[in-house]
Amino acid sequence: MNKRKFYISCCCCFVFLCGSTFCLEPVSTSDLLMSYLENDNALKNNAIEAQKAQLALDSTEISNGFDISLSTGDISVKVNGSNTSVSMKPSVKAAIPQASNLNLSAGSDFTFSNSGAQVKDTKLNAAVDIISTAGLSREISLLKAQRNLTEATRKLRNQAINTEKNFYSELKSLFNSTNSLINSEKTLYTNKIDFEKIKAQGYSSGSSTYRLAQMKVLSTEHDIENAKRALIHDYASFYKKCGYDISIEDSASFYDLIPSDITAIDPVDIKEFSADLYSEVESAVWTHNINNMQRKVKTNFTLSANSGVTLFTNDGTSVDAGLSSSYNGLNLGVGVSIPLSKSPVPEFSLSASFSPNTVKQNSITEQTNYLNEKQELLAIETAYTNYENKVSELEQDLKDLLWNQKSDEESLQMYQSLEKDLAKWYREGFVTESEYYSAKVNTQSYTVKKIINAIDLIIYNDNIVTMFVEDIQKIQEEVN
Repeated sequence: MNKRKFYISCCCCFVFLCGSTFCLEPVSTSDLLMSYLENDNALKNNAIEAQKAQLALDSTEISNGFDISLSTGDISVKVNGSNTSVSMKPSVKAAIPQASNLNLSAGSDFTFSNSGAQVKDTKLNAAVDIISTAGLSREISLLKAQRNLTEATRKLRNQAINTEKNFYSELKSLFNSTNSLINSEKTLYTNKIDFEKIKAQGYSSGSSTYRLAQMKVLSTEHDIENAKRALIHDYASFYKKCGYDISIEDSASFYDLIPSDITAIDPVDIKEFSADLYSEVESAVWTHNINNMQRKVKTNFTLSANSGVTLFTNDGTSVDAGLSSSYNGLNLGVGVSIPLSKSPVPEFSLSASFSPNTVKQNSITEQTNYLNEKQELLAIETAYTNYENKVSELEQDLKDLLWNQKSDEESLQMYQSLEKDLAKWYREGFVTESEYYSAKVNTQSYTVKKIINAIDLIIYNDNIVTMFVEDIQKIQEEVN
């Protein structure tokens, strides 16, 4: 995982390597992979999307946090001879969503003239939710913005891992083609020996035996030539994706391009990951939880209060207060205004309204919410079932990979030992060149297979890692 953290970090910083040209000289796999990642446009785009998601979260936090605004109001200037007056209506408003959606406001009329300053009609107001879903709505808004950032960061992480997987898949394809070419050259060598035997036996060039043996040689040579040209094209395309321009001669040995720095790694144990972190499960649970919160926002009952003080210049001071409530289509309001004079006479106000259709719509909404919740719970159950099936499938895949790895390793050791012995016996004249060459080719073939097995385990691990989600803080630490 440390290697992957390094790759992701470099990709997100957009550090680009300059392309270079070389002729049949293998580049380290880590350098190739680094350049491959750095040249992946999808990865760059995901990094930008993650940055945009962070900005969107910052904006949402600002929008749902403490807010204050100051205003001078309209400023008017009157000039009447030597008398100049300036009037303005400044105001201040503050909103604190965290405190039960508390809103405060204040304003006054100011007049400045040669005779002095005058303040009149000062107003102070406050409004607060006693029972409402404003706080829950604010929380949902923040959670969604945070979720967008989480998913963007996860997508960046998974894109880096998938790009690595694509890199090794392409590399594996090249090695498979190289292995096929090695075996084709072995076939050509055998066909040439058979052809030489036929010529030594005195068959004429016009005989069917002679011509058949000759055609085998020519046909194999033609197939090898086509395979080489295709492999040169594939190697050049692959290295170009990695930022390198290569030149390969037709007579080159592709075995020389087989890297020696890809070693076998330990497979990831899928059972070390929590089922709750399986991406499909985590997504289904998140969807159910956030939808539950949204369903609670659409409550049938709300209760709000407001109050204010107005300091009138001519009529004294007035205190206002009120309550408003709604429940299932019924809206009620009550208010009182009390002038603070020698003989205060309070003034009361009442209001009421009712909408029968609202009752019907609320009933339909409740039934719809019930069905939606059933679907969400079913989706969670399905996700856990899919997790169990995937675990069973991947465990069997791992058994096959490990069996192939062990079998090919045993064959490689056998052919390496045999090649060493046959090389000695060939020099001493006890075995033919054909027997020695066959052992050599088999050693090369299983050397390539060993590397392919190592790549298969890397791809297997990448597949498992991308199936699970990680904590957002942990992912951001990897990126940063």
